[in-house]
Parts: sequence; C-alpha cells; structure tokens
Amino acid sequence: MHGLTQKRVSLGLAGAAGAAACAAILAGCAGQAALDANPDLKNAGRESASQLYDGEPAVVHATEFPVTSAAEGIMRGDEAWREGRFDLAIYLYVQSLAFDAKNPVPYLKIGAIHERRGNRALAEKAFENALSLAPENAGAHERLGLLYLQDKRDDDARKLFEQAVAADPSRWQSNNGLGIVADRRGDFAAAIAHYNAALAAEPRAASVVNNRGFSRYLAGDLAGAELDFRTALQLGAQAGTWTNLGRVLARQGRYPESLESFQHEHDLPEACNLVGEVALARGDLTMAQDYFMRAASASPRYYQAAYDNIALVDKRLIEKANAAAAAKAAPAAPEPAAAAAPDSEKMEAGSRDANILALLTTTRPASSRKANANAYDPAREARRQQRREARRLQQQATKVAALGSRPR
Repeated sequence: MHGLTQKRVSLGLAGAAGAAACAAILAGCAGQAALDANPDLKNAGRESASQLYDGEPAVVHATEFPVTSAAEGIMRGDEAWREGRFDLAIYLYVQSLAFDAKNPVPYLKIGAIHERRGNRALAEKAFENALSLAPENAGAHERLGLLYLQDKRDDDARKLFEQAVAADPSRWQSNNGLGIVADRRGDFAAAIAHYNAALAAEPRAASVVNNRGFSRYLAGDLAGAELDFRTALQLGAQAGTWTNLGRVLARQGRYPESLESFQHEHDLPEACNLVGEVALARGDLTMAQDYFMRAASASPRYYQAAYDNIALVDKRLIEKANAAAAAKAAPAAPEPAAAAAPDSEKMEAGSRDANILALLTTTRPASSRKANANAYDPAREARRQQRREARRLQQQATKVAALGSRPR
C-alpha cells in the first residue's frame, strides 16, 4: 500500500476542478508575435500540431470560416472550448499554429483538453511541445509532471515538479506530487514536508490531507493519520478515505469502529474481511477468525475468499500451539527459591491450549483435523464439537445460498 490504496494517491486531475485548474493555468500564458508569411513554415507548424488532433474528420469543420491569424485561431478555439465543442477547439488551435509555430499557448490548451478527456499520450506530447518552446512555464511543468506521475515515471516527474515549484512556490499540486514521489521511495518524512508545503498554499486541499495521513500511517503515526483522514473527510475527500480510516482504526484494535468506517465504501462481507485482514496482520488471531467467519456467513459470494483467509488463521494457530507445546516440553533451568506454579495457573495454561484447539475446529474441518493429528491428540469431545460445528456451518451456507437464489 502503498497497499491501501489504489485509492490513496490523489493527483487532483479529474472532474470539473481539474478542468478549472487547467483553464486557470493556461489563461495567463503569453503568446508570441505571428511569423512572417512563409508557406513552408506554415505547413511545418500545421503538420506538427495536426498529430495532436484525434477528433472528427477535418471535413466536419469545413463550414467554419477560415482562420486568418494565430490570435484569431486561439480566440475562436477558446470560444469553442467554453461551449464544450472540444474537437473544434483543438482544430482551431491547430490552425493557429500554422501562423505561429513558436507560440506555446495553443499546445498548452490542446494538452489541457486532452488531459481532461483522458487522452494522456496526446496530452503529454502537447505539453512536451509547449515546454520545448517555453521552458520557464511553471504550469506546463506541473501538468506534464502529473501525467508522468500517473505513468510511474517518478524521476522525470520529480524534476518537473521541482522546476515548477522553483518558478512558482504556490504550485501546491507540484508539492503534492513531490510528496507522492517521496512516499513511493519510502521517505515518509520528506513526503510529509512536501504535503505541509502544499497545504500552506492550499489549506483546504482534501486530497493532500488524505495523502499526508497515509504517509503518517506508513510511518507508524496512527493518531496523526487518523486525524488527517477525519479532516480530509470533513473537507470532502475522494473515495478511499473511509477505507484508509478503517485500516488505521483496525491497526489500533478498534474493530467495531473500523467495521463501521469500512462499510461507508464496502458491503458487509467485504468490510468484515478487511477488518479480519488487519487483525491477522496484528497477530490478533481470535478476532481475525471471528471477522472472517462473519464475512463467510454474510455472503455466499464472499465465502471462498473469507475461508482462504481462515486457512491463514489456522496455520498461525497451529504454529502458535506447536511452539507452546515445544516450550512446555523443554526442560527448564532450575531457579533457586522458585515456587511451584499453583494448580490454578496450570489449569489456566491448559484452558488456553484447549481454546486454541477449539478455534481450529471451527474452520475448514477436514484440513484442521488433519493438521491437528500431527501436533495434538485431541479429546473425543473436541472431535464431536468439530463435527457439530462443521454441520452447522454447512447448513447455514446452504440456507444463505438458497435465499440468494430465490426470485424476488
């Protein structure tokens, strides 16, 4: 996680907010004067830019009045963009480049439209062309860096973000990107510092607060992570933040709260399974088994996945019991003045071993019995309990499956 989350990395590219950011970045870009009329240069500019057009055939736009200058092409392209006519906007920006092939503005606008539409390869090419013409443009560095970050080109993205922040320290998405790069290499202190810088520029950026919470989670600061996730939710954080909060709560052993948090984004069987996974990772085998069994009984669809996890619990319980048996059998070094253990303590130790055996007999009866045969000589009553529990679970699964298949 970053196993947490596929949902944990927040770039801030999608939706209306991303489009608004792109528009704000590009609106202030300055153009260059038109080149002298030169047919060869016009053709070269049109050919280079035309590779960035992937919309309807150009003949569709044949009824448009011809573009007579670079400025006119940009102005009409902006108007088409505002109207949501993106193919026409790109077409007009391409036409403007035939008059001014060295103007980065059309490339920036073309890149922003492709980014919004999810055409990452074309967006990258457009921003790369813009940077070749205007290497000082902080907005182009940032947008291209965010695209590289999605492609896992972390080193290239880092360089672009650093150049963007150097040119304009208010570029909070660049600092957010630098934090993600630092997280990926395991430098959580550096990541948190970058997220703090991003929040200094944009205090209400929920995605950044979520990302900082994740860094704190990985660094072991569970209280700080919980605070960040709750703050991010109050700010309207994206999907995945409830799941992040659920994992933090489960890591602290707060299982009922964790389950409630998971259920904001998962159905009950999956939420139970997620709680069980964290409990298993903590070594809390009893609670892990309980939640896996709840997941299995809540949904036949989730039955196999839950029982796969129960098998892991079985293995851990067997290993724990074997280690306890080996320690009990090993001769202890004599200690002077050591009092013999009271009978009550001996009985308590025996009951713990019996409890481990009882836990094993509630899961995967056949495999549990086979495994126990190598490590234990269980009592007849324990075997009866195992058979009864196996029948009960099978009957319950059959009833649930029958209910799920009944027509509504």
